[in-house]
Amino acid sequence: KLRSVLPALRAELKDEHKFRELYAFAFCWAREKGQKSLALDTAVRMWELLYEDRGWPLISIWCQFLQAKHNKAISKDTWSQLLEFSKSISPTLSNYDAEGAWPYLIDEFAEY
Repeated sequence: KLRSVLPALRAELKDEHKFRELYAFAFCWAREKGQKSLALDTAVRMWELLYEDRGWPLISIWCQFLQAKHNKAISKDTWSQLLEFSKSISPTLSNYDAEGAWPYLIDEFAEY
């Protein structure tokens, strides 16, 4: 029965509003009970799943950067702002503004 609804669910996730809802839910769902942040390994796996069909070409570089340079938990602010970053900043980072209001970790990634 689940197999029969999967195509409809995948199609629904192409809707930007639905994807944003799922993305926000995923942070709270995936973090360990009582924690405010998301473990790095968990965040990386969640991003890989969520962005698998979204076509953001920097997701693998982002995950590599985190594993090589960050090695800490991911805050809700960073989690939320990465979605905005992936939507508004060109994959070449040509429209990235270092003076913008991005979390420190995203600024570090842009320099990476």
